[in-house]
Amino acid sequence: MPPERLSFDVIRFHYHTAPRDIPRLDVRKGDTLVHAYSDSSVEELIEWGRSHGLKPEWIDRRNALPHYDLFGEGVSLATEGVTRAELVADLRMWRARRSER
Repeated sequence: MPPERLSFDVIRFHYHTAPRDIPRLDVRKGDTLVHAYSDSSVEELIEWGRSHGLKPEWIDRRNALPHYDLFGEGVSLATEGVTRAELVADLRMWRARRSER
């Protein structure tokens, strides 16, 4: 019997381009970068990250939308990306949730 696959219906990906070199990460200006985030919860993001070998402490929580920064080989973890408009809508949703607390 094959192992049970985890389902992550709400992990979303936003592709963008490195605006500058980041030598400590071996990222060059123009490289493809991806923000991986959940549109429902940080716990969902942590579970997804763990299933792909990412540590919870690598989540960038400095902004309104907690996310993993994927670069290099990590970009291969991403699937179809969201548009900028979808990203903005998700950011607004996260900000609204924060203000409700």
